[in-house]
Amino acid sequence: MENIRIGQLITPFGPGALYTDSKGISLIIGGLDHWYKQENQDGDIKLDEFSIFEPRLSALLGVDKFRRPADYRYNRRGQQMQNPRIVTPVLRFPTWYREVHTGRLKRVNLESMIVNSERNEQWVPVRFISACKAGHLGDFPWKQWISCNCQGNDNLFLHDAGGADLSSVWIECRACNKRKSLAGVTWLDGEKDAGKQSAFERNGIVCRGYRPWLGDIKSGEVCQEPLVGALINQSNLYFAKVMSSISLPDLSIEDDSVATLKNDIEKCEHQIVTAKTLWRMGDKSDAIVIIEAALKAIGIEAEKHKIGNVLERLFSDTSVLMERNIIPEHPEVTGLAFRREEFNILRTNVNDDLRSRDLRVIPSGVPDNLSRWIGKVHLVERLRETRAFYGFSRLEPDEHPLDDMPEKALKQLFLHPPQQNLEKWLPAVTVYGEGIYIELSEDEINTWIQDNYEWLADRLKEVFRNRLTNVYQVYPPKTGPSIEWAARYLLVHSLSHILINQMVFEAGYSSASLKERLYVSADRKVPMAGMLIYTAAGDSEGTLGGLVRIGHKDRLGYLIRKAVSRASWCSADPVCSENLGGQGTHLANLAACHACIMLPETACETMNNGLDRAMVVGTPNDLERGFMSKLII
Repeated sequence: MENIRIGQLITPFGPGALYTDSKGISLIIGGLDHWYKQENQDGDIKLDEFSIFEPRLSALLGVDKFRRPADYRYNRRGQQMQNPRIVTPVLRFPTWYREVHTGRLKRVNLESMIVNSERNEQWVPVRFISACKAGHLGDFPWKQWISCNCQGNDNLFLHDAGGADLSSVWIECRACNKRKSLAGVTWLDGEKDAGKQSAFERNGIVCRGYRPWLGDIKSGEVCQEPLVGALINQSNLYFAKVMSSISLPDLSIEDDSVATLKNDIEKCEHQIVTAKTLWRMGDKSDAIVIIEAALKAIGIEAEKHKIGNVLERLFSDTSVLMERNIIPEHPEVTGLAFRREEFNILRTNVNDDLRSRDLRVIPSGVPDNLSRWIGKVHLVERLRETRAFYGFSRLEPDEHPLDDMPEKALKQLFLHPPQQNLEKWLPAVTVYGEGIYIELSEDEINTWIQDNYEWLADRLKEVFRNRLTNVYQVYPPKTGPSIEWAARYLLVHSLSHILINQMVFEAGYSSASLKERLYVSADRKVPMAGMLIYTAAGDSEGTLGGLVRIGHKDRLGYLIRKAVSRASWCSADPVCSENLGGQGTHLANLAACHACIMLPETACETMNNGLDRAMVVGTPNDLERGFMSKLII
């Protein structure tokens, strides 16, 4: 039995992910059909304990229920634990094993507990599998690759000469004397529409649509994507789709009694999830009865009509954006509208425990001599973040992950997708933390863009802007990637990285413990240029207070000036600052590398894409172009 932290079952080890245990055995995390099962199947599982209520995330992903992955609990002597011995299923994958000394291959089942050893044999998982862009995963088609039609697998041998490429690895069948190297199996040549084929396609090997994480390795499903060979430790075999949300209060409640009742109802988090599903299905009276009973269980009496009024407010689809009548000039993509709701709250004062249990925002003074560039600084003393897992992609990240939700996620994560709304759910975790919200001055941004428009137009060419829009979570405008928007986004994102790199020295957190949340829009009516730098961890590290401490006026000014000066020079300059048309995995970076402003990918919401420190500090030959270049010491 392996110990994986609860948060790791969201990412990086969510359903469908490959995991190597402490004994070197390659496993795949099982689908959601068999989650919340006990080892000996002898007890009742109370699933309400794992329920998470996050209305904004529910509306975005299309499911009313989220469940926290179960932790493993032992029954202590004389004490009966609730929901004991719940395990998360894993399956043995790949199912092909190789004998270390002879190279002989044999195959086991997904459910095999052990691989039998005889006469000092040592069996290890093969390091080759097959995958496709549709998310399917399968064993490497050894016999098809060498066109072997022999019965059984006893005469298959895999040899690895230890060369620099896969031409030194070859498979042979000693019964029919066929052999072939693995050269080229991992190459996926261009687009299918261009007439190019993978090595498997050229040999007539197609994807069978296998889904081993669901126990489906025989039937599969129809798939049109080309199959490609892969190593089990390839980093592009699993891109988890995770959406996070900051819990927001309802500041429009004026009646203290209503706010108190809403607080009490939100304490019944396990029951409120079921009540929401019933409410949306039209069973409002049943939803009220469930909440009424839950309140009585904690000693609170409330009238049904008052409960109904609060539930109407809780389950309404009306967003904070609409309630505050802050509507952008042009419609925005779903993700950007989702972020705007948080932007509207974070830039206000949220200091009322009666109306906000999970968010506390305190305005702080803008540091002296920085008011030209900084518009607002708020201390986020408390926040709650919910992270939900809604599927994955392989080989390449999904460019439109929210399309066809929730059906797409349920089909991928369940062997038998639930059909009833009450049965639909996705895994999620809730974490708590603190942070600093910084908003740039709109007047200064507009002046900077106007004064440097020609330089920006030359640096941010159309082909680069189009690549930038293909980066997940950049949230470009529907009207197209204008120079103004691209400059604004690169400025905010790069400054966020620059500040995080400096906060590591000032706040006591590691860079992997810090995260960013960007709020960027070039809308003329309600523009956004803000960032939330925060920590949200499942342990005490998320609430140590270090970020809030350095966010005060007397400390933040020094930090910003120091960070900007540090970013003005990179050990890879002048190459790093040169405009070569694009750098990084998506060619969506300009002046950015691991020697200057790149962060651990857990800290960056776009996996280190969409960066250019020249927006902040200029280039070595043109320092005055930077938005904050006058702060360079």
